Amino acid sequence: MTWEKPLVIVILGIAAFSGPFGGNMILPLFRYISNDFNVGQFYLSLTITLYMIPFSVLQLFSGMLSDVFYGRRKTLLFGAAMYSLGALSSYFSPSITIFLLSRVLQGVGSAFITPISMALVGDVFEAEVRGRVMGFGALLTTLGATLGPLVGGFMGLIYWRYVFLVMLLFGLILFILIYFFLPEQNLMHFDRKEVFGILKYGIFNFLVVLIGFMGFTLFFTRLSIYTFLSNIVLYPPYNLPSNVWGTYLFAAGLGGIIASIISGFLTDFIGRRKVVLIGFLSLDFLISLYLFIDWFTYLPILLFAMGFIATLSFTPLNTLAVEIDPKLRGTISSIYGSFRFVGYALGPIAPYPIFVLYGLNGVIIMDILLVSLSFLLFFRFFKEHFNEQTWVP
Repeated sequence: MTWEKPLVIVILGIAAFSGPFGGNMILPLFRYISNDFNVGQFYLSLTITLYMIPFSVLQLFSGMLSDVFYGRRKTLLFGAAMYSLGALSSYFSPSITIFLLSRVLQGVGSAFITPISMALVGDVFEAEVRGRVMGFGALLTTLGATLGPLVGGFMGLIYWRYVFLVMLLFGLILFILIYFFLPEQNLMHFDRKEVFGILKYGIFNFLVVLIGFMGFTLFFTRLSIYTFLSNIVLYPPYNLPSNVWGTYLFAAGLGGIIASIISGFLTDFIGRRKVVLIGFLSLDFLISLYLFIDWFTYLPILLFAMGFIATLSFTPLNTLAVEIDPKLRGTISSIYGSFRFVGYALGPIAPYPIFVLYGLNGVIIMDILLVSLSFLLFFRFFKEHFNEQTWVP
């Protein structure tokens, strides 16, 4: 159908933008949430954690459900419905308990939207243009993450709960587009008794694990550096004002936006493998600069470069996730998504003992080792023209 490709681009765009946009909109609202529900930092942290846990874990299964049981359309409809219901419930929540349960619902919904929208790209677009389509998705993901805190901060000045009406609007638009316009892709190739074998095949597939580990590394290193820089630059001796630090982080988002414009073309024209290797080698060099230069003086440039390189690397990885096995695009893209968002969840927490003992340099060295390991594994085991695999029960 002539309109199917534009429709998939719109669905991918809304899914890519609304997730980080809605998630990051809540960051400037902690003070309002605390005052409204009379809770402290622990519960505020849970508003993010209880969204990320189902979002990360359920991605292990959501793609498989779209491959085997329900198809892309029904799985996406379920995700959009849960996301919308969670947003509506968040808006009307009378207590912190209901609010946190509503955030869980939103995380569940996102887990059934993000990987399936990626799988649709593999279903509908030819290999020669997939990188550019994924680059467009990366652009909107970065744009959502960049604009989220800005819009949330301004909306908080009016009424903090309005941000959930914005999230509800995204969910409803997505639901309507899928329900009325998206045909089923007719991908029911398997006997449902094979479900555990399919999951085992996806989870223990070496290429899936490899690109999942690469995605994990990108999110883990990025979030660890952002988190522990925040624990340094906002306090003596630097005393960076919070609005200036926010501007610096915006520079990182801007770098990602610029990279997303060119990363898709590079992915299609010079190859997935080369772009990943260039990205990870550049990331290793960039992170190492924190050990050898006066990083505070050059911090805006370093953050801009990190946003640029991370997005440049993500586009070919996202493309590869839907190319490893055409028959199991949903399963593999969701497993890959689960890997990388676990990195997002652990990046701000796991390096904390190292930070306490060795400061920022300890975190930087750990990240250098992780990126180097990823680079070497990918260089050694991933070939540019790998043979597409096919699930055999």
